[in-house]
Amino acid sequence: MFSKILHKFANWRTLSALNKNTVNYTRWNVVRELACIRYHSSVEKARLRTLCAGFLQQKVFVGELGLDLTDEMQLIIAAQACVPILKLGLNYYSGFMQVSVYPDAFWIERDESDAAGIVHHNKALLSGESWTRGPVILSWHNIEHELQHDHDGHNVIIHEFAHKIDMLNRGANGMPPLSASSSAQEWHDSFQQAYLHLIGRAEHHHKTCVNIYGTTSPAEFFAVVSEYFFTAPQHLKQCYPRVYNELKLFYRQDPAAIMNIPL
Repeated sequence: MFSKILHKFANWRTLSALNKNTVNYTRWNVVRELACIRYHSSVEKARLRTLCAGFLQQKVFVGELGLDLTDEMQLIIAAQACVPILKLGLNYYSGFMQVSVYPDAFWIERDESDAAGIVHHNKALLSGESWTRGPVILSWHNIEHELQHDHDGHNVIIHEFAHKIDMLNRGANGMPPLSASSSAQEWHDSFQQAYLHLIGRAEHHHKTCVNIYGTTSPAEFFAVVSEYFFTAPQHLKQCYPRVYNELKLFYRQDPAAIMNIPL
């Protein structure tokens, strides 16, 4: 109980300090109509604007491979990164300092063990990645593409920052640190059922209602459904209503209701 009080006090103190140094209106107008932001109330947008100011103060942005990372580009990233923590607070992002942005998708190489314990050297082209004890890495080309085409269910920024939230509970395992209003058993049952359903449809080459990348692992499933929760909430609520409800309790937001579009 005492730790929760301290957590709330830290969030209040941070927001109080940031209210004196927020993002100015001219800059904020660049992002206030982004797909994952425009449906919020004026009060929520004001809070989001304050969170953005704190995010920009606390994080170091690095343009990789010569990318000129402008203030506007940083704000576009910060605004969308703060959507999942609108009701949670900046403390959920306290475990890292750096956001690295590449001009385009980037190659990563790593050694991974399969179920039999055999180590394989893998190389992959990624649009984003979150390191457990390191930065969030993003591709500006992919961010820009999403801004221009507004694909429901796809948001690389929300995806990677959802991983950071997930990592707060003993690493990326698909179960972030739940509040007292959530049941760990209900979370597990809801997500496990939906995850296995997605895997089953993918294995039988049936159409899936969320991105097939969610079959990769429970951690990726959590990040994928978080993308849908904030960018295509009605769709997620239709596909996996129990998962939607658990995310609503965790994020303390109900975007399907706010958008007010009939299911």
